[in-house]
Amino acid sequence: MAREELAGNPLDVLARWAAEAGGLPAAMTLATADADGAPHARTVLATVVDATSLRFHSSVPTTKTKDIAANPRVSAVFLWAEQGRQVVLTGTAAELDAATSRAAFPTRPRPLQVLACVYEDLTPDEPLAPGALQQAYDAAADTVEMPPSWTTVRLEPVQMDFWQVGAPPHKTRFVKDGEGWRTYEVLP
Repeated sequence: MAREELAGNPLDVLARWAAEAGGLPAAMTLATADADGAPHARTVLATVVDATSLRFHSSVPTTKTKDIAANPRVSAVFLWAEQGRQVVLTGTAAELDAATSRAAFPTRPRPLQVLACVYEDLTPDEPLAPGALQQAYDAAADTVEMPPSWTTVRLEPVQMDFWQVGAPPHKTRFVKDGEGWRTYEVLP
């Protein structure tokens, strides 16, 4: 893929790159840190990219939502190896209102809806008895309403790095500057 010169709103570029790689939801590695600075990373599905932020969903309390409540500074990575592209974001994350979550819940794949309901019965990060997850999953299979613990999280980036393969590889950095973005090339 030929190297692309990037400019404008980086979230527009991110949305386009995601669409070119198969669309949303798109897998994103999310890194958080707890109040003591201990890092945690996991893959989540980004479901919305708009002009100011991106969104993903979770249950409360999970490690990621506990971390974000204690320390809203996060980082995230999208990798599209086949296209030779990667985007690294840094910024802040916060839970959105329940109405936003209720509107998004029906759009999630059914297995993820059922898993969200399981969080109502089991405690995250605690050891499970053998078969407890399957039993809770089976019990929640007929649930159709959003559980109270399900939430939508918005990540508002303040810096975005766009990597492109090539000879040499290329990295374009966007830094939030008031209402706009400064753009420049940096070493990959």
